[in-house]
Amino acid sequence: MDDLLAEFIAETREMLEAVQEELVAWEADPADRAKLDGIFRFVHTVKGNCGFFDLPRLAALSHAAESALADVRGGKRQTDAKLVDAIFAVIDRIGEMVDTLEAGGEIPAGSDADLIAAFDANTVSGPAAETAPAKPENEDKKAEAVPAARSIRLPVNLLDRVMAGISDIVLVRNELGRHLREAEVAAQIGSTFDRLSGIIENLREDISQMRMHRLDHLYGPLPRLVRDLSAELGKKVSLEVEGGQVELDREVIELVRDPIVHILRNAIDHGIEMPDARKKAGKAETGSIEIFTRQTGNRISIAIVDDGAGIDTDRLGKKAVDAGIATAEEVQAMSQAAKLELIFEPGISTAAKVTSVSGRGVGMDVVRANIERLGGEISVTSELGEGTRLFVSLPATLSIVPSLTVQVGDHRFGVPRSYVEEIVSSRSEKLEFSTAGASRLVEYRGEKLRCCSLAGALEIDGEQGRDTDLLIIKIASGDLFALVVDQVLSHEDLVVKPLADVVMQSNLYTGASLLDDGSLVLMLHIAGISIQQGLLSDIIKKRRVFEDEATQQEAERPKIPAVLFATLDGRQRLVRMDSVNRITKVPSDAFRLDAADPQFVLNDVIVPLCGANHGELPEGQANVLLLGDGETEIGYLIDRVLDTVALDGTVMTDKASGEVEGVALLDGRAVEMLDCHWLFAQSGRPSESAQKATCRIDLSDQWARAILHPLVEAAGYRVIDVDAEEDADIAIALDEASQDSLRAAQVIQLQSDREAPTDGERNVYRYDREALVNALKSGRRTVA
Repeated sequence: MDDLLAEFIAETREMLEAVQEELVAWEADPADRAKLDGIFRFVHTVKGNCGFFDLPRLAALSHAAESALADVRGGKRQTDAKLVDAIFAVIDRIGEMVDTLEAGGEIPAGSDADLIAAFDANTVSGPAAETAPAKPENEDKKAEAVPAARSIRLPVNLLDRVMAGISDIVLVRNELGRHLREAEVAAQIGSTFDRLSGIIENLREDISQMRMHRLDHLYGPLPRLVRDLSAELGKKVSLEVEGGQVELDREVIELVRDPIVHILRNAIDHGIEMPDARKKAGKAETGSIEIFTRQTGNRISIAIVDDGAGIDTDRLGKKAVDAGIATAEEVQAMSQAAKLELIFEPGISTAAKVTSVSGRGVGMDVVRANIERLGGEISVTSELGEGTRLFVSLPATLSIVPSLTVQVGDHRFGVPRSYVEEIVSSRSEKLEFSTAGASRLVEYRGEKLRCCSLAGALEIDGEQGRDTDLLIIKIASGDLFALVVDQVLSHEDLVVKPLADVVMQSNLYTGASLLDDGSLVLMLHIAGISIQQGLLSDIIKKRRVFEDEATQQEAERPKIPAVLFATLDGRQRLVRMDSVNRITKVPSDAFRLDAADPQFVLNDVIVPLCGANHGELPEGQANVLLLGDGETEIGYLIDRVLDTVALDGTVMTDKASGEVEGVALLDGRAVEMLDCHWLFAQSGRPSESAQKATCRIDLSDQWARAILHPLVEAAGYRVIDVDAEEDADIAIALDEASQDSLRAAQVIQLQSDREAPTDGERNVYRYDREALVNALKSGRRTVA
């Protein structure tokens, strides 16, 4: 609880700083709805947190401010100086109370009636000093209070980099240990290495603890919250929490706390019915709320299920019409799922009346905003009279998973040890296999278990003989099944990193890791494999709360595979995967950027270059995306590749043509997409392998070799010598040279004398560049 309170204090301080600026901007422009919404969300969030930490004075202040702001949002009250002064006074009082909490003290009992009364629209406005916050009773004692333990808040990406660095150190340590064992070094060196290994292990554990917390820290206060709130509303509600042992990044817990509290309060307030109403509906007087949590690799799934009245979608649609969000005709045409999505719209609520708990239509709006800010998703299913199920999917950051590494054919995989009950080897024990219909069974401790071949599940070669190992897997419900592998190799603590979305959508893997020899190991998604192999049928019936139909429908929608990269100036952009041939590193001295058309040399071929105008060329080497259209290849200069992604929906195209096709939505952000059609139109040229017209010239002549040859190649011809046996499409004769032996369909005669007669087509002065280029182009058109 102390940790969460410290996080609440730090978070409130950050919001206080931000809301001061928004208040000033809103006072200057009262019509700015975005600023008003931001201030409203701040006081609403503070109110919810105060209920969570049992801070009644703070809750009363924020509720008063929220009510006044809600009137402004609803058009029932106009913004004036008195209202702004009152809000500033409340903000100041909240800041003072947070100072008291941070100093280790408690907010003293007292009344803030003067500040609350200042929100009364009928109160005569006085000078700002009249609404200034009173001095807290313990102001003089605050300096004498024992200072609280100091802490700092670090960016998550910094902790990610530190964690990745220590993981690399562990890999190097393991490799060094293997070399020392093979070299049979002196005992003193071995002892030193053992001490170093222990220090590294302790360091890794400490860094892990910096990031990770059990969900018990979040779920611990919830039963008290449910008890107090249900008593306040005259209802009977029980709460069941499962998954408190799951360990998550502190940042994830901090960001998911508010959504969980919002959803829980809404479920109690206008989800669970009054005891008499439940009795008439044939339900138990005590309503039930269940929270289930699962972590699979880098994803966290949270389901919050209640057996209340459910969501009346017809009423929800009517509220959407009244709020101007949709027309009656649009609501009529909506599916049931689309109507349920209206609950996430600002200003929409299913509550019959406004209370201090809910009913203002801001809760689910804030929930979705917080979850999407984290890169997660939320969806809802509901049956009228039966209850509501909310599904939250969140990304987990880097985590260490105790695992078994197993071999199947030439491949190695990781299996989380938490799933493994026992390892059974057919080499040392006599196992009896049998079949029942299409299912393969194995007898284990007097019980027949369903048997799943990992090679068959992944459609790879393996398990050719009977000398195999079996992992006895225990899944969430307590059911057992046997997973057949070629061999169990070792126990490892694997640092699991997420894979590309395209791979994760197979539902077979949860991430990837590196072993100490540098080889890649894919972490298996045991639950996903179990579902695909039909081993979870009973559990699915028992735990239907994790069947998210909305998510399944989303997965079936077509995706746009793309590469996310950073330009030289750090901006993020996307390019369609189909246009990317490969990614390569090019020495910096191979680029020519001072020309009108930038180029670079790759494998002795000059390639057009785009993207060079976005920043300075790196020293040493630069990363280049090689884009292709089947005939042409161009390069795009980048800083680095960030990820491969699968985009939902379509690209919103720009009206004007240019390097950017438009923007696509990625994790709630608008990211620019490259227009490859435009890039190839500007920079593309036929590839070297494409069929070119041939031009015969006398390469023994120095002028023809040094001056004419490059010009002809630039015009798109393949140059051959006069002695070449093949026939040419066009030939160039110098001065009075004979044309009879040139063996060409067309001949251009070049004159050295400027005064010699020319026709500008087949007879031109050799330094008349424009006429010569036109003649070559005319020859290409004739050949084509």
